Amino acid sequence: MTKLGVIGCGGMGSHHAKTVHDMDDVQLVGVADTIESKAVALANELGVVAYTDFHDLLPFVDGVMVCTPPFARTDVVLDCAGDGKHIFAEKPIALNLEEADRMLEATDRAGVIMMVGYVLRFTHPFQALYELFAAGELGRLVNCWTRRYMPFDTSKIWYGDQAKSGGVALDFASHDIDWVRWVGGDVRRVFGRVDRVRPGIRADEHVHALFTFAEGLGSIDDSWVPGLSHSSIGLVGSSGVVIVSEDGTIRKRLGDSEETVITPEPGETIQAHFVRCIRDGLTPKVTGHDARAVLAIVLAIQESSRTGEAIPLQTATH
Repeated sequence: MTKLGVIGCGGMGSHHAKTVHDMDDVQLVGVADTIESKAVALANELGVVAYTDFHDLLPFVDGVMVCTPPFARTDVVLDCAGDGKHIFAEKPIALNLEEADRMLEATDRAGVIMMVGYVLRFTHPFQALYELFAAGELGRLVNCWTRRYMPFDTSKIWYGDQAKSGGVALDFASHDIDWVRWVGGDVRRVFGRVDRVRPGIRADEHVHALFTFAEGLGSIDDSWVPGLSHSSIGLVGSSGVVIVSEDGTIRKRLGDSEETVITPEPGETIQAHFVRCIRDGLTPKVTGHDARAVLAIVLAIQESSRTGEAIPLQTATH
């Protein structure tokens, strides 16, 4: 039985803890948070042990799910890697490349898994589009895109502090960036714009960016701005088109054939994938090095927004 612990008992930590608690052949040993009331409340709900110092949890687990905010994550990951524990870290991997590199050097040196929580690779419509493209049904890539609007009031929480969250591009849109990179491969060039729409907001809340790959284009359009919720994704290939409507319907048309509707089967959850990687010694579907590449793209979007220029990126080495 794989034994896991959760570090950080906020919204995402609680979600992962509850999901792991209900999985077969997995034991949620305990949860940790520096705010004792949070750890105790979640631990009591799930019938596990509460810790205020995550180091006390480490001797009893095979792996940890690190769900602390990005400004309080690096030292946790370094200590867990030093103790030989496999790591799932919530996104983004870090707020800057220096901290990301420190974590990756530590996990690579320790020989432990470093997986990052880019969940769109495990979400049915996004996964279905990738699989259709990877199978060659759509031909070569022409364009892939996402547009997701999620109204979110960040004014009184740490997400609304650019220095702590990285703004909408790093916190929210990095999911979309990871997906288009999964489809298109390494990003060669970025042109983008970030914006703060509401008065007094201290973090970017809208982002639009265009990416060039070795072949084809990608784009994202994501927002926390109050208004209407919206979600759409699509992929245009040389042999066909697939579009996911806002209601989740997946429409496909290949060449001159009739349009069809795809109903994907539910896939593996991100938590189950982390456990399987631990058990079977697998490389995760989304690694720490993937997450570093996403961070570099976000920083390039922000630079492009400041300068008005397209920003070239180095090809990833992992």
